Amino acid sequence: MDIHFRTIRNTRDETSMGHKLWFLPATGCDAISATANGAGFTPLTAAARHFGWDPVSLGQATDACNARRQVAVVNDIAPTLFLVPQTKGVADAQFLIKDLLRAVSKVGVNGLHFTHYGFLQGRFPTREIADVLHELLDPGTGSRLTRLVFDIDHRMASSLYSLMQPRP
Repeated sequence: MDIHFRTIRNTRDETSMGHKLWFLPATGCDAISATANGAGFTPLTAAARHFGWDPVSLGQATDACNARRQVAVVNDIAPTLFLVPQTKGVADAQFLIKDLLRAVSKVGVNGLHFTHYGFLQGRFPTREIADVLHELLDPGTGSRLTRLVFDIDHRMASSLYSLMQPRP
């Protein structure tokens, strides 16, 4: 699998207001995964504006995803969208990334744009991202993905890269 860690430079207005306004799709990806957070100016709503997705239908899908605490596949839009429930600091990232990888394989996605960490507010979620990376980089996951674009907020990129440093 080709993994590309893409640093996202958010505008000064976005970071000062805490509102994600724009979305840049990743090339070579036929699906997007995003956190099921459709309220307000989130990365998901920025993607929805970019692609022209129906906000009412998307709101219903995010509500159902968060209520079930499972990944939801929205495949009646383009590109296919995988909604991942909000973690809210709950230690369920490992379960959710495994659920996402199973859903991606079942749908037959080749390239996934992983947007979850492209706009971060507050502290860097070290444990959550470490769990996600552990699953994504595990060759035993059986994932059929050929390309993964992992967005990281430029303000937190060094924290992400430090997680991948070998420890003595």
